[in-house]
Amino acid sequence: MQKEATDGFAEIAGRGADLHRQGVGFGARMTPSDIVTQAKVRYAEALAHSEANLRAYQTAAAVFAEVAEQIATQFAAVDVNSEQAQKQVQYLMSQAADAANRALSIDVPRGAV
Repeated sequence: MQKEATDGFAEIAGRGADLHRQGVGFGARMTPSDIVTQAKVRYAEALAHSEANLRAYQTAAAVFAEVAEQIATQFAAVDVNSEQAQKQVQYLMSQAADAANRALSIDVPRGAV
C-alpha cells in the first residue's frame, strides 16, 4: 500500500505536470482579449489547484497506508496470540477430558458406560 500511495500518486502528478509544463496553451492562437485572458488565468489556477490536490492526496494516502500497515501488524500479532490461546484452550480441554475419562474409568465399572 505504501508503494502504491507514494509511487501511484507521484506518477499521476508527474503526468499532469508534464502535460502542462509549457503553461496554459488555451487561447494561444486567438487574439488576446479580456475574456480569453481571464479564461487562461482561471485555467492556470485550476491546474495549480489540481496539482496541489494531487500532492495533498499523495501525502494523505501515505499517512493512511502507514496506518493500515500498523493495523495489519497489530492484527497479525493478535491472530497469532489468538491461535496460541486457542491451542492452549484446546490442550487444556483435552487434558481435562482425559482426566475426566480416567476418573470415570476408575469410578465406573467397565462396560457400564
